Amino acid sequence: MAKTILLYSDVDLVDGVYNHDPKIERKLYDYCKQYFNNHFKSVFFEGDKHDIFQESFITLWEQIEQRRIYVENGVLYGKDGEKLSGALTTYFMGIAKLKNLEWVRREKVTKVSDKEKECGMRKWDLEHYQAQLYDDAEKKHILADCISKMTARCKEILTKFYYEEKTLDDIMIELPTFSSKDALKTAKYKCMERLHKTVASFYN
Repeated sequence: MAKTILLYSDVDLVDGVYNHDPKIERKLYDYCKQYFNNHFKSVFFEGDKHDIFQESFITLWEQIEQRRIYVENGVLYGKDGEKLSGALTTYFMGIAKLKNLEWVRREKVTKVSDKEKECGMRKWDLEHYQAQLYDDAEKKHILADCISKMTARCKEILTKFYYEEKTLDDIMIELPTFSSKDALKTAKYKCMERLHKTVASFYN
């Protein structure tokens, strides 16, 4: 098993992500990815490895942004304002285990073939948010309005992926700021989460 070498402390990582330091953001992603890959088999995940990692990392990121994990006077705090007792990676793997349980429960409720997952994902992402709206014209208006309220990066990613129907490889070429395809996928998932919240906020 490869040894993970960390050049930043957990406090540095959390503080850097909260302050939107792109270098630290990439470091946290790479560190969590390496740690997850090193320990994936040992915790006997049943779900899709890539999806579980992406969902877990997004949850960790959101908890930092929402200050559910935060730094105060050089000390790292977590749930209920308690000092984080273990390493950030241990906390992250705890999230991953919960995501795996959610995946298992979802699979028991509904079975979706691998082909449907691969071919239907792009369509499902948008239709999931369009389904409760009234007609095609209104759907397009609402989505366009909500996307216009998002960050420039999210606008670019969502427009290129869903409307221009470009592949992640194409987007990587056009948006070279992403260090890897996994980093781009994570950004896309985060943008979709924000789109969902924006639609709910403005159009209930």
